[in-house]
Amino acid sequence: MLDQASFFLMFVALLGIPAAGLVAILFNLELPRLIYGQATPIGLAIEIVSVTALIALVLLLRTCLALPSAPRGFYRAVLDFLAVGHWHAAAKFSLAGLLVLPMVWYLYVDRWMFSMFESLGRRALAMSDVQSALDGAAVAYQHALVGGLPLLFIMHLLCRWKSGNRFLPWLLVPLFFVGTVVATIISVTIVHFSR
Repeated sequence: MLDQASFFLMFVALLGIPAAGLVAILFNLELPRLIYGQATPIGLAIEIVSVTALIALVLLLRTCLALPSAPRGFYRAVLDFLAVGHWHAAAKFSLAGLLVLPMVWYLYVDRWMFSMFESLGRRALAMSDVQSALDGAAVAYQHALVGGLPLLFIMHLLCRWKSGNRFLPWLLVPLFFVGTVVATIISVTIVHFSR
């Protein structure tokens, strides 16, 4: 039965995973606001539902791609990207960097905040500077993911296209990070000047 419905389910995942991911990225400010007690119930509910839907759709897509009727070719490469399956090690390394580097940057730039917690404890969460710094971490992830995920998709497709080449995927890694920085700067600039 799942084999018969797999084409429809994969199409739902093809549309649903990017949509749920975009909503999760746009509403990720609710998580730091939850830490200092100013999250909006509707925004937090949207964030939780979008993350839950994203995880469920990825698991559903992985199940469908394991079936004998799973597609081949370019469509399969796109679905593998969304399912985070059959990625080249260079693409996995790039994804890990995309998730870790904004946090490293945040911890370096806002390291003063930890001394505030050491001296004030949870009372530091009432300070507007600490709240802004927590929001800044979420915004850093927003811009990094918006700039980096499309480049990661292109990298994944290039790795699949040149699957026999052992060096090209690793040569793409520094280009990916440089491109992500450029895309993040452009994204921040657009948001800044649109206000």
